Amino acid sequence: MEKIFFDDTTYIWKTKLNKVLDKSILLDETKLIIDSRTKNTTDGFTYTVEWNKNINFDGGIDIKTKLDEIVKIGIDKCKEIYKEKNIIYNKINMDAWVNKVRSINPVQIQFKQLKGVDKYHNHTQINKEIKSFFPHYTWVYYIQMPDVMNGEDGVIYFRGKNGNEYWIRPEEDDLIIMEGDMPHSPNNAPNSTVDRIVMAGNVGFDFIKKEKSLI
Repeated sequence: MEKIFFDDTTYIWKTKLNKVLDKSILLDETKLIIDSRTKNTTDGFTYTVEWNKNINFDGGIDIKTKLDEIVKIGIDKCKEIYKEKNIIYNKINMDAWVNKVRSINPVQIQFKQLKGVDKYHNHTQINKEIKSFFPHYTWVYYIQMPDVMNGEDGVIYFRGKNGNEYWIRPEEDDLIIMEGDMPHSPNNAPNSTVDRIVMAGNVGFDFIKKEKSLI
């Protein structure tokens, strides 16, 4: 994976999956999830995968759909990055979701109109608020991007530790990984005729001490 530095302390990882996954099938699978939750008040749709018990706590999941394949790739890429730290772990925590960013996103328009409102979020803070696991990394796979983008339409913003704002415009088939506490915000593309659709997730590494046997 390519490590992209915005400054000395602000960076992400990016790679392409070289279209190993069929976009039309992925869109069909995401549509099933989105359409089944039409009353959802957000554009985020939780995606559940089943752990493979034969690969205990090491990021193994049962592959039943193409979206499962993306989740597995996301986990594996995060494992590659984390192993460079040479820190022992024996359990992987994860969650995943499908996200649809509409061409005209009322929430993001509100962020732009209201001064003092922070458009950024990070998943360390989100998981802390919902009392979930600590995410070392957040990954995003871009299934569909807007078809009309002008200026900074369709970009994803990042805020560095120095307070500076950076951005990139992802392409379809890009997999981006950031540290879990990286503040970020996707921008809408109001002239697009299609929504941006991504598969995303968090991955956290843990060490669980095993109790000593009394036998």
